[in-house]
Amino acid sequence: MPLFLVLLGVALLISLVPVGVFGLLTVRGSREALVVSQQEQQLLLAASTAERLDAFLDHVGREAVKLGEAFGVLRAETGGRLGFLPEFLDETVVLMRYRPVAGRISTAVVPELVLSRQLEASLDQDARVILEHGAAPTPASARGAVLGGPYTLGPERILAVTVSAPVQRRGRLLGVLQEVAVFQSVWNELASSVPRSMRLFLVRPDGQLVARTGPEGGPTPRQLLDRAIVQEFLGMRGRSRGAQAYKARGPGGEVREYLGSYSATEYGWGVFVEVDEALALAPVSRLVKEVLFGGVLAAGLAIVAALLMGGVISRPMARLAAISSRLAAGDFSVRATASRVREIDALASNFNFMAGKLGDLVERFRAAARDANAMFLGTIRALAEAIDEKDPYTKGHSVRVNRYAVIIGRYLGLSREEMKALHVSALLHDVGKIGIDDSILKKPAALTAAEFEVMKTHPERGAKIMGRIPQMKSIIPGMRFHHERWNGAGYPLGLKDQEIPLQARIVAVADTFDAMTTDRPYQKAFTEAAAVARINDLKGVGLDPEVVEAFNRAYEAGEFDEVFRTRPKYFQDDEQADSGEVETATTGPEQGEVNPRP
Repeated sequence: MPLFLVLLGVALLISLVPVGVFGLLTVRGSREALVVSQQEQQLLLAASTAERLDAFLDHVGREAVKLGEAFGVLRAETGGRLGFLPEFLDETVVLMRYRPVAGRISTAVVPELVLSRQLEASLDQDARVILEHGAAPTPASARGAVLGGPYTLGPERILAVTVSAPVQRRGRLLGVLQEVAVFQSVWNELASSVPRSMRLFLVRPDGQLVARTGPEGGPTPRQLLDRAIVQEFLGMRGRSRGAQAYKARGPGGEVREYLGSYSATEYGWGVFVEVDEALALAPVSRLVKEVLFGGVLAAGLAIVAALLMGGVISRPMARLAAISSRLAAGDFSVRATASRVREIDALASNFNFMAGKLGDLVERFRAAARDANAMFLGTIRALAEAIDEKDPYTKGHSVRVNRYAVIIGRYLGLSREEMKALHVSALLHDVGKIGIDDSILKKPAALTAAEFEVMKTHPERGAKIMGRIPQMKSIIPGMRFHHERWNGAGYPLGLKDQEIPLQARIVAVADTFDAMTTDRPYQKAFTEAAAVARINDLKGVGLDPEVVEAFNRAYEAGEFDEVFRTRPKYFQDDEQADSGEVETATTGPEQGEVNPRP
């Protein structure tokens, strides 16, 4: 790490750590206090809304009971006629219904009011409760009325409740008086008292969302009901209140953090107040920005201090570091200049002494590496030539295959490491012939089927020999599989297509080309043009099409000319050559490949 950066880091550490710690503690304390304050405010709003709804329900319940008590007298005075029912309808009461113990039901309703099946079922159920339990029904509220809901009316989703009260005269139950009371105006009044950043919604004990208000484009009813705080309320099953922070999906499906509070009414309704945490904690965000501004200011001062210090200390050290880089790159002639700082000047003198010593040492290492590399390659080449010497008819074969393969590999764009492995693999591709009996290896005629099977073992023999050396692992594929064929008709494993390692596919093309262009006792050499044509005939049959195309590009560029001209000649005329035998491939009748002896 540069010295300037070290100095800068120290200056930043000294300046930023106090600011950061103070800002972190301040922000954390402010956030916690703001969350508590926000939840208390929301809980207060939820509780006051629940109390206001309870007050409304108590009022309509008491009024219904009073009306039920008076209804028996009115009914008697009118002789049982109920034409006065519409007189009870107003902005709050939109339906009046009288259910006698026996007889026809009478109903008065405001125009265009359509009752849902759910609301009709609720009215029927509440009436049965009173009729079955007499004048003092046990399921009734403390005010003596049975309330149901809340419900929504019509497409406008007007909020309403059902209220049922017994009708009695002289201690005898005559019937049930029922009404549908609207409290939409009460809800609107309550919603208007909630800040616009908050969301107010009402949930029935059975888990139905009845009403909601808040910012536009809010979450769906399903998303609201899935809130953790709603599930907590539904699990309480009674009068309760609570507050919590939770994560939930926002309008766009993204997960957001919310602060929520709820309070239950006496009738089990859940009143919820929710706010997006990001909106609630906006003051904290502003505080964070102020802390960041202070940190940036402190960082700026630290940078100025580091620059001043760098002029005295870091620049001489930077020059010394640059000289070190040149030394690392191999330039051992570089030397450090004197400095006005005594300690750095001493360091430069020691550095110059070290550079001289390193230069001498590295030069000796390089000479030793060159010698070792030359010895390795010489040993490999000698081993390849020793193999070829066993068969005088293939003398120089491994070296030529090596040169052909390296040229093809270059045209295929192999990496440096791949080229090094290919170079050695091509030289040693026939090393397994060491283990082949000379009577087979030097036979001046076509091999018998049994002899050919023995000859076919040389790839596995070579792989086994070189496989004992861990450093030779990368060259094994070219040695072991260079007699595999693209169509799977080769040996030793019958691999095909891309199953054959690329190294082996390259050696196969180089090996085939050299075998076809070299005179053997059993086969006259092809002309250069005929061999190239034959290589292309085998494209996609015995040889990899991609490798053959690279071979073609290299041949057309004249890359093989020098190698081709140095190939050996063993026949002096065509007549002698005609006495040789041509061995056809035994690996597949469809291949039709001139099979140079493996």
